[in-house]
Amino acid sequence: MIETPPPRSRRAHAVRATGVMTALLFAVIASGCCDSESDKLPYARLALPYERTQLKSTTSLEVLNLAHDPAYQFSPSEAEPVLLTQSDTIVAYSGRSAQRLKTWLDLVVLDEFRMTASRKYFFCIDERTTNDPSRPGHRWLVPRKGLLFDSEFVVDPEVLTTPYATEEAQKIALVKWLAERFKSDVTALVGRPKAPAQGNEQIAVSGMMVNQVFQGVLTKLAQSPGLAKNLGTDQGIQFPHPSLGEGRLRLLVSSDTAVVTIRVNLPLTPLRQP
Repeated sequence: MIETPPPRSRRAHAVRATGVMTALLFAVIASGCCDSESDKLPYARLALPYERTQLKSTTSLEVLNLAHDPAYQFSPSEAEPVLLTQSDTIVAYSGRSAQRLKTWLDLVVLDEFRMTASRKYFFCIDERTTNDPSRPGHRWLVPRKGLLFDSEFVVDPEVLTTPYATEEAQKIALVKWLAERFKSDVTALVGRPKAPAQGNEQIAVSGMMVNQVFQGVLTKLAQSPGLAKNLGTDQGIQFPHPSLGEGRLRLLVSSDTAVVTIRVNLPLTPLRQP
C-alpha cells in the first residue's frame, strides 16, 4: 500500500499549532520562574504596617514597633533592607524586592495633638506581576506591570461642612483634598527635590508615581464630573494612566472617615489580611 502524504495545508496547520503550544508552554515556564517573588512577597504582607494601623487609636510608638513584627521581616533573598524614615508626625516604611521588581511604601501620618494615626497610605509598583489578586492561585500567562494605592483617612471637617452644589462635587473635592494631602505629607517627610530633608529615593519615586495617578484621576473628573456618582460602586471609576493604561478608583465615605482604593492593570479588590 502506498501512503499518500498529507495535504500541504494540513502540515502547515500542524506546524502552526505546535508553534502556538510551544509558545504557551514557554510562557507558563517563564511566568513560573518569576512567580517565586510574587509568592514570597504578596501585597498584603508588604502592606502589614498599613493594615495593622488603626485610625484614631494606633500611636506613634505602636507604628514604630511594627518594624519588629516577625511577619514584616524579609530575608536577603526576598528583599533589600526595609528603610524606616520618620519626622515628628510621620512614619514611613519603604522597601524594594531583591530582584527590584517591586517597590513599596507604607506611610502613616499622626495627629499632632493626640499622636494617633489620622491618615495612612500603602503604595506598590510591581514591574512583573503574574498573580491575580482577585483569584488566589490563578496566574496570568503574560506578566503585566501593576500599581496599587490604598488610603484610609480622617476627613478634614472643613471638607465635610463646606456646602457643595451636589454630592458628586463633594466627592471630587475629597479626592482632590487627599491628593494634596498625600503630596504635602511626602514633601514634609523627604523634602523637595532641590531641598531634600532626608535622602530616600524609594519614597520620592513612590510619591512621584502616586501624584501622577492623581493627576490622571482629577483630569478625568474635571472632564466628566458626572462620573463621581460611581465613585462608591464596586467598579469605581475608570481613569487613564499615561504609561500603564487603564486604572480604577473607588471612594467610600463613612461618617468622618474615608477609604480610597486605586488599581492600575489589576482588579479593584482590597488587600487581604497578612
